[in-house]
Amino acid sequence: LAVWAAGRTHHALDGSAAVEDSVFPYALLPAGAAVLAFCLVLTLLDGAMHVAADRLPPRRAWRGLFTRSLAPVAVHGLAGLMTAVLWRSPYGPVAALLVLLPMGVSCWVFAQYHRERAAHQATIRALVQAVDIKDGYTRGHSERVGQASVMIARQLGLDDERVEVLRFAGILHDVGKLGVPTRLLRKEGPLTPEERRIIELHPEYGHEMTRGISFLGEARAAILHHHERLDGSGYPYGLAGTQIPECARVVAVADAFDAMTSTRSYSRARPVEVAVAELERCAGAQFDPRMVGALAAALRRHGWRPEVTADEPAPGVPPRQRTHGRTTGAHR
Repeated sequence: LAVWAAGRTHHALDGSAAVEDSVFPYALLPAGAAVLAFCLVLTLLDGAMHVAADRLPPRRAWRGLFTRSLAPVAVHGLAGLMTAVLWRSPYGPVAALLVLLPMGVSCWVFAQYHRERAAHQATIRALVQAVDIKDGYTRGHSERVGQASVMIARQLGLDDERVEVLRFAGILHDVGKLGVPTRLLRKEGPLTPEERRIIELHPEYGHEMTRGISFLGEARAAILHHHERLDGSGYPYGLAGTQIPECARVVAVADAFDAMTSTRSYSRARPVEVAVAELERCAGAQFDPRMVGALAAALRRHGWRPEVTADEPAPGVPPRQRTHGRTTGAHR
């Protein structure tokens, strides 16, 4: 549809004749109009898919799509126009090849960018899989915290780059558990004070483990501070209020929400409504009310499907005793 719209626009403005006669700069006008038509139709289709699939508000679904698609399409459109004009010049195809060389370099750079992104994703998947293997009781928890973090970020209206960083933060928030003895992560019954102190080192372990992963950006701050509390009674540093990085306040709410709505060996899943009510009860003391409100609003719009992250106990076998803290959002 986008190609058809661009072609019809170019034809309606007699772009072919302008190219054949090499009438410049007037030949740029039909080409520019065709680029705009292509981007407009592409934006409408992309936005409609976001509205239908992700149930985003139309304004948010289309925000930024046009400007992001305009630059690359304009560059390739201009290159195509130059190729067409040079092809009809006295030098023919040889001259047109001069345009294809920088285009080839551009495509190579673009491919390298996508390979780098794929490598980033592979790095994150490997770390998450390692955590899931070590702490099987919370299998799948990391991905769901990443999903909830994205929901909060989008509800807050953050830009796409920060949304992606918060997704990384949610997925990797517990990567420091790789430095915690497995026997503590899988221990039956309550932890001793010394064992809890060791468990509470996992944010610092995670922060150090991700030190060399430069693309994480502020996600490392979320990994370090996602167990801080607004009243200053959290760990590892006892930060309070706005001392806690915004990304960490987002992940803290997403983490606690998934912990409450997932069935684990020591507790059964709570309904979403009950979990949200508990987050609201703890807002202001443990959680940032703004982040809690954003999650509640996103859940009303999109819903949530909690998943089982560990095998449920067999009939007649009581679940493992709860081992954690002062509020329902506290967990290992």
